[in-house]
Amino acid sequence: MIVDEGLPVEGPENRSVQFSVQLPEGVDPAVAESFQASFEKAARLMFSSPKASREMLARADEIVRLVTHLVEPSDDLLFERQHRAETIRSVFAAGEWLTSEQINSLQQAPPISKSQPASDWKRRGRIFSVNVNGREYFAGYQFDALCQPLPIIRELLTELGPVADMWKIAAWFHAPNGWIAEQSSISDTPRPVAPKDALDRPDEVLAAARRNRRSFIA
Repeated sequence: MIVDEGLPVEGPENRSVQFSVQLPEGVDPAVAESFQASFEKAARLMFSSPKASREMLARADEIVRLVTHLVEPSDDLLFERQHRAETIRSVFAAGEWLTSEQINSLQQAPPISKSQPASDWKRRGRIFSVNVNGREYFAGYQFDALCQPLPIIRELLTELGPVADMWKIAAWFHAPNGWIAEQSSISDTPRPVAPKDALDRPDEVLAAARRNRRSFIA
């Protein structure tokens, strides 16, 4: 990702200098926006005097510390992180979540390694996991009665595509989806169903995953 700062930083001859900063791929746009504002502030301080400009290279470590201290999250970033935290709490409270050790214990012939077979299934794209307070959890609806991965999960993960934040995947499985509906007993209007509750309707959930891919993955 390239952030074109467009900074009107005055050089030695009062010329406007424009910077382009190469950021790693996948950086959240809100984070990039916060970085841009912070970099602009740092640049103004660094170039506030000829002496500061001349000493810039010799003071590389100080510049790094300066930028670090100046970075402040934007309101949009704070709102996004608050919304994410609320989503995590809601999704985690709404379902059954298993650790790799629990999945291991539910196998007919448990592997010696407690991280197996969950780790291998995840590596092969058959299931997904999320992280809560540094611990890995797997949604229980991904497994059948013998604690084996449901084949539909691999297909859905393929359709949804790779994401940096697996909570986006979990949120998609948990949120009522307008592309998957069932008739209500108290209303003539079909009600949306969460994909996790419609895994026995593979054609519908796969179609919903295709339609939603661009809407929830940035």
